[in-house]
Order: sequence, then structure tokens, then C-alpha cells
Amino acid sequence: MEIIPNLHRVPGVIGAAYLITDGDGVTLIDAGMRGSHRRILGTLRRLGYPPGALRRILITHADGDHVGAAAALLAATGAAVYASAAEAAALATGQPSRDIILHGGWRLLYSLVRPLLSVPPLAGAHILREGDHLPALGGLVVIATPGHTPGHLSFYAPTAGVLFAGDSIAFRNGRMRRPFTLATWDDELAVASLRKQAALRPTIVCLGHGPVVRNAADKFPV
Repeated sequence: MEIIPNLHRVPGVIGAAYLITDGDGVTLIDAGMRGSHRRILGTLRRLGYPPGALRRILITHADGDHVGAAAALLAATGAAVYASAAEAAALATGQPSRDIILHGGWRLLYSLVRPLLSVPPLAGAHILREGDHLPALGGLVVIATPGHTPGHLSFYAPTAGVLFAGDSIAFRNGRMRRPFTLATWDDELAVASLRKQAALRPTIVCLGHGPVVRNAADKFPV
């Protein structure tokens, strides 16, 4: 799905994956669940690019529905993987970057889906810090947005007005919302990150789950 010229959402991937096809090679934001590399590489081919055109994989956070296919994509393309220090450390172990403590029915549900969220360990990710710039979509700025996880990152393209928010923003009942509390590491930091992103006044918000939100500047839940 084309969002704007040179920006596409990969269809059928849980934990949304976005391809940017301008600048210095192709950039992927988040890698979806394990097995999603097939859809991502298929979309890349339909856009007219060979696997080797994928130069970098930017990770918002190390949950299995966002990094499950990263190792397979690395093997297929040779792309470099980028993440915050906390999420890169989690990637290297194949585990989430924070404990998820659930009770009752939620604990049972998580135990059932957890095998689907397994992640092959992936060491050697390049470390990103707030304020770093990447050559995609007119220039991507790295934004630290902890809360959902300790090292969650978002990426903002000021020229295009596009914010890639990962799971720092949820979508429920037709609106952008704060992250789901049960899976959030620190609620106060999550709200602070929402306010930081709202201050950017992006035109388009690309979420980790849910639709692409257009005319987004006044739709933030803060």
C-alpha cells in the first residue's frame, strides 16, 4: 500500500512494516513476526527492487511481532540492523527488552501466543540515539519514545511530515490511544513520549498496529 510517494506499508504483516524506497538504498522500519520476511521481500520485488537493495532495517523495539523476521531478512539481504542500546541488547538474546507480567486470563492468552512471537537472536545491531539522522524520506530523525519498552524508538521525517511510532501509540475504537497498559513497561514515560510526539505535529502517523493515521496533528490522545 502506497502511503505517499516512496513510502509503502507491507500488506499482511502483523506488527506493521514500512518500506522507504528513496535516498541511499531501501529502508525498512520494523520486520514483523517470524516468517514475515517472505511478504517483505515479495513487496520489495513488486516495487522493482532486488533483495540486496535493502540497506537498513530500523527497529522501533524488540517485541517478537516487530523483529521476528529481522534475522531472516539480514541473511537474505545483508542489510544493517539499527536499534537503541536497550533493544539491541534484547535482540542479541532473542528476548523482549522488559518482562511482561500478566495475571488470570491474560497470562493464559500470552502463554498461547508466545511461541508465535519467538525471535531468533540477532547480535551486532548498530546503536541509534535520540537526534541521530538517517538518509531516508528526506531525512529521518531518531526520537527516543520509551514507555511501551525501555528503549523504544520512533522515527520522524520532518520534510514529509511522517512519524513512524511503532507501539508508542496504540489505536483503539477508531482513535489513537496511549499504549495498552498490560504490555507497557512504564506508563508515565509512555505518556511523556506521547506528548513529545504530539509536539512534532506530524501530518501522518504510521503505527505499529492499526491504520495509517492522516491529518494526525490534532488527533493525539494528550
